Amino acid sequence: MPQIVTINESVVRGAAPNLLQQKGVLVSLGGTNTAAGTLSFLSEAADLTALLPSAQTSPTATTSGTGEASGTAQANSPAASLSSATQELQAMVASWFANSSAGVWVLELGNTKAIADGLGSFITSNPLTFYGYVLPRGSQKADDKLPAFMSNQGGNNARIYFFLCGGKDDAGSLTDSPSKSVFYGAEASGANQTMEHLAAAVCAQFLSARPGPVNRLAPMNFRFLTGITAWQEAGNGPAFASMKTSNISFPGTSREGGVEGTILFWGNFINGDPMSEWYGADWAAINLELQLASLLIEDSQPGIRPLVYDQNGIDRITARSEQTLGGGEAAGCVTSYSITAVPFAQYVTQNPTAYTAGDYSGIAATITTPRGFISLTFNLAVDFSGQSVAATTATTTEV
Repeated sequence: MPQIVTINESVVRGAAPNLLQQKGVLVSLGGTNTAAGTLSFLSEAADLTALLPSAQTSPTATTSGTGEASGTAQANSPAASLSSATQELQAMVASWFANSSAGVWVLELGNTKAIADGLGSFITSNPLTFYGYVLPRGSQKADDKLPAFMSNQGGNNARIYFFLCGGKDDAGSLTDSPSKSVFYGAEASGANQTMEHLAAAVCAQFLSARPGPVNRLAPMNFRFLTGITAWQEAGNGPAFASMKTSNISFPGTSREGGVEGTILFWGNFINGDPMSEWYGADWAAINLELQLASLLIEDSQPGIRPLVYDQNGIDRITARSEQTLGGGEAAGCVTSYSITAVPFAQYVTQNPTAYTAGDYSGIAATITTPRGFISLTFNLAVDFSGQSVAATTATTTEV
């Protein structure tokens, strides 16, 4: 029998998610047995063992009489045989996996002080590969070109961040020309630097967001940090105020909230921008690019409704943009948004060569990104006169 109906099937596949905001790398300066330029993946902390120089063993933590971890290994302990670069890397790995279940990469730059050159070469060869770079303590002092290099990575669409930590007075030139691409955290004086690394812990928390409707993006200020020593409150008020002014973050206690643990103060980049705001802005840019490129590719294939350059095509692009930013709003990455698109007839009239070139740049979005509370002032009026009680009694009596 002749076939009456023929079905031509077409498959539309959703765009695969862009995982850039989940990818972090720990920078090693000669702490592994791999060659300079080597990139290694760790799915768990134990994977680091294979990267350690064979003559070295894992550090052993010692504790003081107060129960606080000590950062100095005893002379005859296994940690005494470790190079400082290896100890630093082990501390990074320990803090990373204490604060995230996701894997992390290790980038070996070799035993060098030319950190900016090494990172620059890697980033140029691997653009938009990693969202967060954790650097060894003192990197900004070891290479005087590094602060300027990191600052130059602070463009609005750079989507790359560097995490450093150390003493509160060691930020140095990072605060001279503050950049939104740099986080600096001041570790507590009692921190065990062979077992914990503030920058790695914060980066792990920053990259573990996985925002969605049931797991909305949360602020970084007051975020719990696991395995990180908190600053003591007594006598450090002036230091806390100074660090806040300089946009230097630090780990403190959650005592005021009646909760045990260490939390992050203040969760800003060194230029004062809240970390969650840039995460949300990057999320919007990354996902708009992904979804609109997917629309142009998928709907340019043969089918019942191909995407063409006309008003209907512009409407469909606008609708996909609204759908994407609406998802960002549901995930807490965007608090509000608005989209404008120049109508087809108006745009081609004002830009006569655009239609021939197939170029349309008449659509734009404005978004507001989220930020958390920094402090809360509650005005409490206390009545010692008893007038409020009398007034309440009188009202009750009248009723």
